[in-house]
Amino acid sequence: MSAASGVERVVARMLAWGGLLSVSLMLGGLVVYALQGQPHVHDVLAGAHDRQSGRAEDVFTSLNDVGRALRQRPPDGLAITTLGLVCLLVTPVAGVALAIPAFWREGDRQYALIAAVVLAMLLVSFVVAGRA
Repeated sequence: MSAASGVERVVARMLAWGGLLSVSLMLGGLVVYALQGQPHVHDVLAGAHDRQSGRAEDVFTSLNDVGRALRQRPPDGLAITTLGLVCLLVTPVAGVALAIPAFWREGDRQYALIAAVVLAMLLVSFVVAGRA
């Protein structure tokens, strides 16, 4: 069995730390949400099933909304949880971005180019999704 290459180590560390940060933010956000005395899950679900009788829940539809809610004092627990989800989505993109220079340093120009194309596709998809 061969030792892991530099690229594998870099990407694995990025994915591990990004995943850990994401889960920590999501759990921390849920704890803050619960401590703030927000509605219980059954109240939220009842409002979702019967929108006429339930009060509107906060929904974050953009990163600006999340940022605004995080700047509040105290920060919104759901915004912290949403930040964790955003981190979870960005982690693999960061892994691909870190793979490019790692492949280049190892002299594997073909894989560096492939990783660059994949990164470009991911970024274009984020831009297109952001405009929709």
